[in-house]
Amino acid sequence: MLDLGMASRSLVLALLVAAAPAFADVAATPPVKPMVSKGWASPAAGPSRSGAPEIIFTFDDGPNEPTTSLVLDALAKHHIHAIFFENGWHYETAPEASQRMIDRIVREGHVVANHTQNHLQLCSVKDDEKRAYEVDHSHDLLERVSRLPILWFRTPFGAHCPRVLELLEQRHLDHFHWDIDAQEWKHPDANRAAKYIILHIQKLQDRAVILMHDTKVATTKALPMILDWLDAENARRVANGRQPIRILSGSDLAIERAAPGLVDWLTSTADDTADGLADQVAAALP
Repeated sequence: MLDLGMASRSLVLALLVAAAPAFADVAATPPVKPMVSKGWASPAAGPSRSGAPEIIFTFDDGPNEPTTSLVLDALAKHHIHAIFFENGWHYETAPEASQRMIDRIVREGHVVANHTQNHLQLCSVKDDEKRAYEVDHSHDLLERVSRLPILWFRTPFGAHCPRVLELLEQRHLDHFHWDIDAQEWKHPDANRAAKYIILHIQKLQDRAVILMHDTKVATTKALPMILDWLDAENARRVANGRQPIRILSGSDLAIERAAPGLVDWLTSTADDTADGLADQVAAALP
């Protein structure tokens, strides 16, 4: 079982995420021309709120041992919190290893999100019950193994079609798309994947959601290169009087979309535990 602190952090993050409106509805400065990526709004998480380039790391298709552990090691070394879009089938075929992975993901302050049960192309699934199963079974399974409400969703392959849109609307879900795909699922070349991401970040003027895959060996090698480059690049920017590239967590996204006053209320309210909710909120928001 989770300890009290972890449960309270989970509750706080769940409240913030649940209170957040759709990404497309909160753009403070929307693009002059509507932009779409595979049918989904772009930038995927709305425009930058700081005026500096902003990135969000997301990882699909896991968990998988040992690759997910290596991804988590790299993120921890650089104090970065990501969003993990997971497939439910892992928890049925390798339940013990997968449970260890999700326990660590939650413990280290990352967000768990739904990526369907079997990673099917939902637009190609004609059976309504089968499509619903892909979303609902994975959702329920991930809630059980993570002890968290699962409130964010990404469809495999970025599938966009009336079937998917209806499925999401029925469940009051928004699709969490991406802007930069490392494409390491296409090839095993870590250097190529790292250079591709770095090139796009170098040109970035707004906000971008980065898609990687914690099931790929190439990801475990490319991610440290990207994060080392980010550290060096931000040091150069600060030295030259420029704004650094901001790396957002799931908590950051939830906070900026929370209802007015909700964060203040959470952080000023104490519960009946010895620590108090205010301290737990602070711990919940990396």
